[in-house]
Amino acid sequence: MLDSKQVQTNQAQLEQAQVKTARSIQPLLLEFGIQTADITIESLVLDSRDVAIHSAFIALKGHVRDGRDFIPQAISLGAKVIIAECETQAEHGHTSMREQSLIISFYDLSAQLSALAAAFYDYPAQSLQVIGVTGTNGKTSTVQLTSQLAALLNKRAASIGTLGSGVIDQAGTCASHNDTANTTPDAISMHKLMAQFAQDQVKQVALEVSSHALVQQRVAALKTDVAVFTNLTRDHLDYHGTMQAYAQAKRELLKQPELRYAVLNGNEIESKHWLAQLPSTVTPVIYGVADESLMLTDSEHQCLAKDVVYSNQGCRFRLLSSWGECEIQLSLLGRFNIFNALAAIASQLCLGESLNDIAKLAHLLVPVTGRMERFGGDNSPTVVVDYAHTPDALKQALAALRQHSEGRLLVIFGCGGDRDKGKRSLMGEVAETYADEVIITNDNSRSEEPTAIADDILSGCVHPEKIQVVLDRKAAIAQAVSNATANDIILVAGKGHEDYQIIGNQKVAYDEREYVQQMFERNIT
Repeated sequence: MLDSKQVQTNQAQLEQAQVKTARSIQPLLLEFGIQTADITIESLVLDSRDVAIHSAFIALKGHVRDGRDFIPQAISLGAKVIIAECETQAEHGHTSMREQSLIISFYDLSAQLSALAAAFYDYPAQSLQVIGVTGTNGKTSTVQLTSQLAALLNKRAASIGTLGSGVIDQAGTCASHNDTANTTPDAISMHKLMAQFAQDQVKQVALEVSSHALVQQRVAALKTDVAVFTNLTRDHLDYHGTMQAYAQAKRELLKQPELRYAVLNGNEIESKHWLAQLPSTVTPVIYGVADESLMLTDSEHQCLAKDVVYSNQGCRFRLLSSWGECEIQLSLLGRFNIFNALAAIASQLCLGESLNDIAKLAHLLVPVTGRMERFGGDNSPTVVVDYAHTPDALKQALAALRQHSEGRLLVIFGCGGDRDKGKRSLMGEVAETYADEVIITNDNSRSEEPTAIADDILSGCVHPEKIQVVLDRKAAIAQAVSNATANDIILVAGKGHEDYQIIGNQKVAYDEREYVQQMFERNIT
């Protein structure tokens, strides 16, 4: 699993893999109908502050700020070439000199930037298997499971997304090339990453593709082998305006160059719209759980879970697929992780991997750090650390764990101070409704009194006999574990991957995952 403490492990190796690029802009821009002088550049740069003497500064019109306003700064820093977005087709290809910099007008540059970056880095994705994953929920986990499964299959694999970018090993750990400012990097960074991965002998890349990135055409020229759709729920309407526009933005992934497969969630009604817009050259593959909620059943290619059995160690099911049938064992918790794993499995099957090999390895898949991450089990209670810190997220986590619980389901959680007070009573209501026992504790109390936050949470509860308040978070966990049986599941919600508590104005070191792991290692049960 991705762990911030482990991303430096292979840093020396990664530094050796930095992409060295020197290109003449003459043949590069000729591909876009522009004739210009023969000048060698070593980088394409979107931020004028990053300009070096052999850079070409890309001045986009922008959505918030106009990059053309920063041309003087780029020139002062020594940019040899400025490629600036122009307003009309008639201006396309016009050149001029300003001081020692060549200014080149480029029409519709925002839409063409992905193609320009692909050409500059010599189309690195052509040597890679590329899997693009979009959807409202599940992108991060699906991408990580896809890359992790590839690594288990002895394929050098990398991922790009919310958690950064880097090569994934068989244990799910990542040697980070770069942190990513957005879920999906800008067009230049995307192709630069692909070039780094190709140089680093990576064979497969899985990436999260956000709706923003699709609308802004950040991946427009990225050769993609497999498009994966997870699900669609309300989100980002501040940007897209309507659910219809949001849904259509996601479907733009079907327009990726050289796309061969579309892996679609058969339990999701939106997948019908994907099928309706599917190019004739793309093969649909339906994945999902074969139960009453399955909506798509007539696809020639399927990857379906049937007869799912849950336990506090994970789940198992029969996999019915166009590649054969087998039993799959997962050490992952939650029905949603069955979907995430199925998408990963289907993607690998599309790319030629053996179903028999996948069946042998699936139990080794681990979750993303701090997201339904399981500790203990066997002869001890199961403790699940998860980032859930909203009423809906807490409800979903508890509902998922209820399916796995053979005994009682306990939850430990708190609410952040100096934040949305309205959700506190709602989280109390959710906790007592979906858990058998509740312990309210501290979670980033900031300037507020932890007791006052706990009182706000309690105001939403009507069964005080189910609830305790233990404000020391470590003590709350230790108490719950010591009073639980091996069949019980304890959800510790709110912190997830975080390694701190904010108390007052101080950030205090606190790694919940590490504490729970050490507790079991010391056999405090």
